[in-house]
This record gives sequence, C-alpha cells and structure tokens, in this order.
Amino acid sequence: MNNSDINVIQSRIGYVFKNPKLLIAAFTHSSYVNEHEVVGNERIEFLGDCVLNFLVGERLFGLDPSASEGKLSARRAALVSRTPLARIVSRLGLVDYLRVGAGVNKLNFSDKARSDVLEALIGAVYLDGGIDACRKLLDSIFFPFVEPERDYKSALQEYAATNGQTAEYSTTAAPNGGFAATVTVGGRKFEGFGKTKRLAHATAAKRALETLSPENSK
Repeated sequence: MNNSDINVIQSRIGYVFKNPKLLIAAFTHSSYVNEHEVVGNERIEFLGDCVLNFLVGERLFGLDPSASEGKLSARRAALVSRTPLARIVSRLGLVDYLRVGAGVNKLNFSDKARSDVLEALIGAVYLDGGIDACRKLLDSIFFPFVEPERDYKSALQEYAATNGQTAEYSTTAAPNGGFAATVTVGGRKFEGFGKTKRLAHATAAKRALETLSPENSK
C-alpha cells in the first residue's frame, strides 16, 4: 500500500491517521500475512468489532429510552450484522485497497470478509484516535447509511393496524440524489427523504408518528 492509496482511503472515510501503519495493518488480510512476515488485521478486527458494538449500543440507548434490553439487543444485532457492514465497505470501495495473498480474488469476498474490513478499520481508528474519533467515523460512514436505530416503520405499521388503517408507501428519486418517500395513513400523507429507500421510508414513518401518535415517535 503506497501513500496514494492511504490518502484515498483517508479521503473516503474522512479521517487522517497520525500513525498510517495502523491503517496499513487494518488493510492486511490473513492470506497476505501468510506470505509476508507482517502484521495482519485479525486482532484489530476483533477490537473494532467490540468498539462498533459499544458505539451502536450507546446510540440506541440514547435514542429510545423506553426500549427494553431485548429490543435494544435485537436492533443492535441487525445494525452490526454482516450485510449492512459489507454494503458500506462496497460503497466506499475499501476492498480494492486490501492487501491479500497471491491467488486470492477480492471480487469473490463474502459479506463476512467485507464486514471484517470495516471492523478492522474501526479498530485502527480507535487505536489511532480513540473513541471520539470512532464516533465521528460512524457518524460519517455508518449511521447515515443503515436503517435508523428506532424502527419507525414497524411502529407506524402497528399504530395503523391498531386503528384499522394501513400504511402505504410510494418512493421516487429525489432531485438532489437519494430518495423521497410518501406514506399515506388514513388518507393523510407524510413525506420523508433519505440516501436509500429504506431511510426515506423510515423518515416518512417518523414524521407520520410525530403527528398521529407522538408518544410512539420518540
């Protein structure tokens, strides 16, 4: 990994390393370690997994004071599962810069392998800049691109069913990128916007709840 690669990664994640060796280690796959006597990313990945779980749990705890331990655990598990993490890695093109052994095709990486890259990156940022740097990293590359911590869409569906209604969604591409969604409940329409269709739906559902059932919107 050369300086140009390091600069590109730093630009994409919005964080500049004080110790670039940590970034290099985070992008060193075990297959590369087997062929070269260098430090790999497995230990850093373990640390990143711990940090990610803590910060997502912290965010969930603050956003939904009424949620039970079971609900918080389920929401956290969904957010830090392989698929959403892998999508973020693919969106940022991070696998392109992973150092792998000869014969390893990065294009065939599973969601698990891709999610490992993000966890290793988070671990490296933690070692380099501490927990606050990781919070800023997740605010930049993680939270805006995953399902909102509060499941507003399910909450709205429950509200509608209780009142003998339905929640129907329509989605269009927004002029400035992302998506615009409209949810119709009892003949009333509520709009929401997001970088993905799921986020747009969730935002629309949140706005509907804020009007129709404020106690369920928090």
